[in-house]
Amino acid sequence: MSSPTQLVLYAILALTILHRLHRVITLLYLSPLRSIPGPVLWSISRLPFQISMLRGDIHLQMLSLHKKFGSVVRVGPNQLAFFTAQSWRDIYGRVGDRSFGKERLYYEPPVNGVDHLLSAVRDGDHARQRRLMAGAFTGEALRAQEPLILSYIDTLIQRLKIQSGNDPLDLGAWFNYATFDVTGDLMFGESFGCLREGVLHEWIRLAFGAIKALTWIGVVKQFPAARWLLVRFIPRRVLRMGEDHFRLAAAKADRRIEMGTQRPDFMSWILKNGICEEGVRSKELEREKVMTREEIRSNAYIMIIAGSETSATALSGISYYLCKNRTVLDKLATEIRGAFADDADITFEATSNLTYLNAVIEEGLRMYPPVPHALHRLPPPGGETVDGYFVPEGTSVATHHYATYHSPHNFTLPDEFIPERWLGDSRFPNDELDAVQAFQLGPRGCLGKALGYAEIRTILSKLLFNFDISLCQESEIWVDQKVYYLWDKRPLMMNLRKRVE
Repeated sequence: MSSPTQLVLYAILALTILHRLHRVITLLYLSPLRSIPGPVLWSISRLPFQISMLRGDIHLQMLSLHKKFGSVVRVGPNQLAFFTAQSWRDIYGRVGDRSFGKERLYYEPPVNGVDHLLSAVRDGDHARQRRLMAGAFTGEALRAQEPLILSYIDTLIQRLKIQSGNDPLDLGAWFNYATFDVTGDLMFGESFGCLREGVLHEWIRLAFGAIKALTWIGVVKQFPAARWLLVRFIPRRVLRMGEDHFRLAAAKADRRIEMGTQRPDFMSWILKNGICEEGVRSKELEREKVMTREEIRSNAYIMIIAGSETSATALSGISYYLCKNRTVLDKLATEIRGAFADDADITFEATSNLTYLNAVIEEGLRMYPPVPHALHRLPPPGGETVDGYFVPEGTSVATHHYATYHSPHNFTLPDEFIPERWLGDSRFPNDELDAVQAFQLGPRGCLGKALGYAEIRTILSKLLFNFDISLCQESEIWVDQKVYYLWDKRPLMMNLRKRVE
């Protein structure tokens, strides 16, 4: 005969099983998302999605699910994944009362707890910060910054000339050296010295560790009831990297603030109306059109990654696919070398007119998007329609970059690098070119899009004007990488030979 204690335990176990069974039945047969196709286990639990995030294969999982289930897939109890051009416009392109907002669950502020431009959930905070930073990315500002940026690109080419020869080099690392030095100068008034030293500044290594920390933290936040336990499984070394990265960014931001607004860079625009004291309420901040010191520190923390890693990643991916497709590489080199008589002629404006170069860049962004995962959003009150599907209020939605760009529904020969698809080639009449939105779109689209394109065009042009490049055997499958929000890139080993006239 069972004791009273045993009976209580049996009762608790039975109630737990009944509760879970009721939840499963509700999610599968009574949920407003029940008609959306998707794997059963993903529909009843957040675990499969989050495990894939930690494994670093979420981009491949999304592509596999899309191929199996179609243009919209249920990938969580209250989560949908989209893979169409129209979903970009519906989720990210709307403005006003019917726009889709950011969900705090997916946008973690830095360790100071203060939002930057990318994590700001409140539209008012985002709009205020964006207004203050937008001036640094206008055409006029880009022209003013061009001599500085070109000086770093020229230094890159000179260092590559010294490094080129018989020994292969990690071209991806050199792209990082250049773009981080540029962003460091534009953000803090000083470079990181990466090109000078030929190594990544230790802080940048911390920055990459901080991205992995965000992946772990993002997963833990999905399970609030068990957060106190799960957080103990996050490697302390990973968390410390994120904390150290923020502290260094904050210190550099403080030094730049002391320099004032005379220097035409990112920070001068942020500081043009001064700094607001901490503790001011959001509505008062919006009226004053300024940032607090902690907001400036937070934006410095994220801008060094957003303004550098994306361009370097795009350059690495494009260079890899060029070397894997010799015909394309030769055609692009011919266009560049035919357009310029001298390296000094290669400028932002001049490269913008190179038709095949622009097509190569678009195809590179499609094949190897700098942000391969997705940015999650929530529909407005009452729900909203996305690509013909009604999305109930409280449902997390996103269009997934990599999977959308490699979709056989959106592109003919989706896994082949063919720039001609962007030039009206008759082989690709049904390609959904608008399905590629590497810099996002809408009111929260990337501020630095024009700067990013200018950097990519100019660096590629100067690289192929001065060098013949080829891929080393050890990097033949370089693109086979894991994703932790960003690509976990391996060395991109290349042979560079100075161009023979």
